Amino acid sequence: MSWIEVQFLRDAVDVLCQCRTTLMYSYVFAFYLMNNNQKIIFEDNQKDMEMATEKLSECLEREITVKNIYEVKQKVLDLSHYCQKRRHVLLCHVREGYENDWWEFKEETTT
Repeated sequence: MSWIEVQFLRDAVDVLCQCRTTLMYSYVFAFYLMNNNQKIIFEDNQKDMEMATEKLSECLEREITVKNIYEVKQKVLDLSHYCQKRRHVLLCHVREGYENDWWEFKEETTT
């Protein structure tokens, strides 16, 4: 396999890293959100992105052979695209929430 033939793997790993970073920050964001309908929607989007990211990760861990490269490539490309879309949806929801004042945050308490 040439470098060109496996370039999609590098691109998919970049998408995976972006998604994992976004998820990392989204958990902190969700932790401090007050409970409301928008938080439920946010957590649903977050969960969908988390599941898609895990599927992409599992797919990237598979062994690639000459026999299965085209099957793996198509699956990786599909999952990468889906992960990018889910990340975009999550980030747009956060932005929209700030624009419409949907987000209310818990106050930090000290003991």
